[in-house]
This record gives sequence, structure tokens and C-alpha cells, in this order.
Amino acid sequence: MKKWFAATLLLLALGYTFYGLSTLTLLTSSGRPAAGFFPLVVGVLLVISCAINLWGDARDWMKERQSGVAPIHQADPEAEAKADTFGVDAHAIDGGPEFGRDVAIVFVYICVFVAIMNLVGALIAMVLFMLAFLFTFNRPHVVSNLLYSLALPGFLYGLFKILLNASLPTGPLGF
Repeated sequence: MKKWFAATLLLLALGYTFYGLSTLTLLTSSGRPAAGFFPLVVGVLLVISCAINLWGDARDWMKERQSGVAPIHQADPEAEAKADTFGVDAHAIDGGPEFGRDVAIVFVYICVFVAIMNLVGALIAMVLFMLAFLFTFNRPHVVSNLLYSLALPGFLYGLFKILLNASLPTGPLGF
């Protein structure tokens, strides 16, 4: 199952990269980076990371088929020590089949984020996404959740909309 998920992500990353290359220009007439430069960088990084992930999953799958024994995954001892220091379950650090519910929740949150971005604007959609995400997975830290939910979208909005003058969806409030 992991290898198919990794292969699907690689195909999506390739599709994103090719779509960006075919619809956006990389350089302006003066030779400066244009609108397609950032998506190209992100797309190439996505393709590389997804290919590495698929390679590792395929290698594990081949080892399992040859030996007939599924590889036992153990957390890094240093990660376990750090997790014990902070009182976190070390086996939850790198996920596993028991975290499928969390993946589904994040997937739904991302879909809702994309769906409402044009309705309420990029900034408000980012704030709502961060609030939902943090209050789902980090419930006890109300103050830090609120601060992060305002600070990160505010920083990203300032970076892309104000500093880089990127086109972001505007909502009914004008931002």
C-alpha cells in the first residue's frame, strides 16, 4: 500500500511540475524570474523527494518479497530519547498504520482550505486552516495555537502578497 501511495504522490508531483511548466513562463523578457519560477522549484523538489520516498518503499517491498518477512521498523534511538524527554510516545513520531485517521483528517482540511480560499480569501482561509489543524492535533495549547494561527498566515500573506506582489485570492473583506 505504501508503495502505491508513494507512486501516486510522485505522479501528482510530476503532473504539477509539467502543468506549471506548460502554463507559466519561467523568465521575463528582461531575463528575471517570472511567475513560473517558484512553482518550478517547488515541483522539482517535490519530484525529487517523492522519487526518493518511492525508491525506499519499493526497496522495502522487494526485501519483504524476497525474504517473506516484513521489515521491523524501529524508531531512531536519538529520537526515542528526545521523545522520552518531552513525554511523547516515540513510536508515534514516524507514523504507521494506526495514523490513517489523522491522514484522512488532514486531507479533508486541505480540501476544505482549497475550496474556501476563493470564497473567503487567502488570508482568512489560511487562518481557519491553521486553527482547525492546531486545535485538532494540539488541543491543550490554546494560546500558542492562536498565536501560530495568526502569525504564520500573516507572515505568508505579507511575504507573498505585499513583498513579492503575488496574486492571492481576495475575500469579501479585501484581503
